[in-house]
Amino acid sequence: MEYTFNYSVYAVRLPIIIAFIVLFYMAIKGIKNFLWKHLSEQQKYSLTRFYDFFDPYHQSIFCYQYKWVSALIIIGLIYLFCWLYIPPQYIYDDKGLYIATSVLRNPAVYLLNYLTHENLGHNFFCPITPKWFCYFSGSFMEILIPFFIYMLSLRLRGGIFFSPILLYWLASALYSVGVYASDAQINQLALTSSDMVTDFAGGAVKGDWYYILEPFNALSHAQAIGFIFEIGACIMLALAIYSFREYIRNLLQKNISDIM
Repeated sequence: MEYTFNYSVYAVRLPIIIAFIVLFYMAIKGIKNFLWKHLSEQQKYSLTRFYDFFDPYHQSIFCYQYKWVSALIIIGLIYLFCWLYIPPQYIYDDKGLYIATSVLRNPAVYLLNYLTHENLGHNFFCPITPKWFCYFSGSFMEILIPFFIYMLSLRLRGGIFFSPILLYWLASALYSVGVYASDAQINQLALTSSDMVTDFAGGAVKGDWYYILEPFNALSHAQAIGFIFEIGACIMLALAIYSFREYIRNLLQKNISDIM
C-alpha cells in the first residue's frame, strides 16, 4: 500500500505541539506558584503530605531532574513521535491500523488494551450503567488501568524501575483511544467485537466514540479530540524513554539497596 507524507502538515503541527507542551508546563507552574503564594504554611504542609501519599519516594515524572538540554531532547522526541504516529490523513491496512504503528499498536499492547477495553470496561459497566457511560467505559478503563497501576508503582521503593514500561503502556492506551476517537465521524476503522472473533469492516458499524460524541453534536470535532489523545500518547512515550534515563541515573548514583 502506498503511503505519502505531507510534510507541510507536520510543519504546521510543530508549533501547535510545542505550544501545547509549553502551555501545559506554564499551567502547572502557575498553579503551583499561585498555591504557594496564597496558602498558609499549614495548607502547604497538608498539600505536600497529600502529594507524598501518592508519591512518597518522589519518583513520578514531576520529580525528574529536567534541564534545558533534557527538555529540548524530550520536546524533540515528542515531535518525532507525533510526526511518526499521527499521520495527516487516514490510511489503513487490512485490519484498520495505521501503517506506522509498530511501536504503539503492536499485537502485544493492542491485545492488552483490547482486553482492558472490553472486559474491565464494557463487560463490567454496561450491565449497571446508562448507555452513554457504557460506550465511554471502554476507553475510560483502557486509560485508567495503566495510569492507576503507574500511581501504585510510585508507592513502592524502586517503583521508578517500572516507570518506563508503565508509561509506555499508558502511551499505547492513549494512542489507541486517539485513533478510535478520530474515526468517530468517518467510520473507516475496522472493528473487532467483544467476542474477539467477529470482525467488522470499516463503515459496517459505528464505534463507541460515535455514540459518545453524537449526543453533544461534537462529531465534527472527533479528529481534534483524537489529536489531543495522540499528542498525549507522544508525550508519554517520550517520558517513558526519559524515565529509563532517570532510573539509570539513580542506579549509578545510589546503591541498589537504596532504590529497590
